[in-house]
Amino acid sequence: MHIQRLNHIQEDQGAILIRHDRAPQNHNVWHYHDELEFIQITKGKGTFVAGDRIFKFSDGDSMLIGSNIPHYWLFDEEFLQTDAVAKVDIRVIHFKPDFMGNDFWSLKESSAIKQGYQRAKRILYFSEDDACIADFFRQLSPHSSFKQLLSLLDTLDYIGQKTDAQLLISESHSNFQQEEDYLRMNKILDYIRLNYKQKIQLQYVAQLAGLTENSFCRYFKQKTGKTLIQFINELRITHACKLLMEEKMAIKEVCFESGFQNFVSFHKTFKAIVGLTPVQYRVGRE
Repeated sequence: MHIQRLNHIQEDQGAILIRHDRAPQNHNVWHYHDELEFIQITKGKGTFVAGDRIFKFSDGDSMLIGSNIPHYWLFDEEFLQTDAVAKVDIRVIHFKPDFMGNDFWSLKESSAIKQGYQRAKRILYFSEDDACIADFFRQLSPHSSFKQLLSLLDTLDYIGQKTDAQLLISESHSNFQQEEDYLRMNKILDYIRLNYKQKIQLQYVAQLAGLTENSFCRYFKQKTGKTLIQFINELRITHACKLLMEEKMAIKEVCFESGFQNFVSFHKTFKAIVGLTPVQYRVGRE
């Protein structure tokens, strides 16, 4: 859990770096990088954490993540096991903000791309229904070429002009970080990831972070935009949604499997976060 800042592109690697991953890489760590990240989870499911947002991702979801935005990919357990039968399919392209050179950004023709960059600071989300984004990733090859560069520019121009893309991070969230935050946040998030189905004590997590309870509460709210219990409950409800969609277990079993100690609390929290009762959610997904 010591990964902090990732450097994807070396000087001799060209303007863009393209990867096609069959296993999660640099995930389950709180990290950031100078490069923008344009990613499609062609196959895979899990929870994405960035800024003040916890977001459930699934097959076909794509995101454009701005430069130096701390984020955390938590793939579902079936994709993380050493002998996992379920394999991910991830298409990702990294590029520096000035990958076309500084003069390019003074051109009138680049104005839409610059707007897209600004909005990517809040992370742009695209569903599998966006044909343009889907076509871009379908044709993406791990071998960078001039044709790929043109395709990226064309897609970024499309994104910049697209006004209905979902923004994941709220406008009020501030993204200021220090190097030591990454080691500390990785410790906190890794502990929560491994233990959110059990009772988590504020005192222990604060101790793990090397802070008093009051200092920890302020620190965690500043970094995630949520209190510790809000963050844990959103992870638990995200897991509960997955179980309600994929499993045949009774709703009371889902409650306890998701880390809640009583059904009343589960029902109330589920409706507050999802806007539906667990029964309504399951029926609506069938």
